[in-house]
Amino acid sequence: RELRLPTVESQELFVKATGETTDIVEKEMFSFTDAGGRRLALRPEGTPGAVRAFLQHNLNMQGGRAKLFYVGNMFRAERPQAGRFREFEQIGAEAYGNAHPSADAESVLALARILDLAGLKGRYGVTVNNLGCETPNCRPAFRNRLLDFLRSVSGELCENCGRRIDRNPLRALDCKGDGTRLKSDPKTPSLEPCDDCRRHFDS
Repeated sequence: RELRLPTVESQELFVKATGETTDIVEKEMFSFTDAGGRRLALRPEGTPGAVRAFLQHNLNMQGGRAKLFYVGNMFRAERPQAGRFREFEQIGAEAYGNAHPSADAESVLALARILDLAGLKGRYGVTVNNLGCETPNCRPAFRNRLLDFLRSVSGELCENCGRRIDRNPLRALDCKGDGTRLKSDPKTPSLEPCDDCRRHFDS
């Protein structure tokens, strides 16, 4: 089903959903206070608004599963790089209520189909990542190992990574400055997924 997202949402929605330490929230969001004193923001991405709509309109009570898509303009107050703009169009697909690996595969295949129809068949690759889960020996254990490592090299990190290292060490791996270097360093810890995550990923 198509979902039409509002252009303006509560700023708090993006802060809570995307994370206080993300680049989007810290420096890339167009935010303002309206005449009623509410803190609002132009949507920088679609997922937080889709989740809000799913919960607010009780879509979880309609069979427990939902597959939604949206197309719309997004806004980011970043310094534009070559081929990038502060206003851009984004398509997105969200699947809720189905934990089976086939739901992930369906999203990847849908994107591949769109790229094929756009004339890019044979000109792209697909890389699948595993973020782990909240089981103590999965992502939390990885986070702790990464935090210890980043503290040991804190003097080599950029200002942003140094400032948010304790709040969200995983953001260092996405950093435009430090990320590539950290990911290529053999000493940087890597995720060791739990058995459930490994089975999900391998499926």
